[in-house]
Amino acid sequence: MATLTIRNLPDRVRDELRVRAARNGRSMEAEVRTVLSESVGDERQPLSRDEIKQRVREIQKAFAKYKKPGESVVDEFLAERRAMWGEE
Repeated sequence: MATLTIRNLPDRVRDELRVRAARNGRSMEAEVRTVLSESVGDERQPLSRDEIKQRVREIQKAFAKYKKPGESVVDEFLAERRAMWGEE
């Protein structure tokens, strides 16, 4: 992990971070990490219900060739698990 030094940070900002950290039960350093992480977090928009359905269909189509007729993926997983652990 990287180390970051911040110069010329206004006293007011430092004081507010200290208060915020105390309110959240964190050290000031942990609070600053949280603030920075949240500020550069994932900015993608959540998928709509239709987009999720479409992606599921695409994944199912891609994996269809690996699925045995008449069995679900769960059945295959359980069979593999039983074989791996010697379960009947």
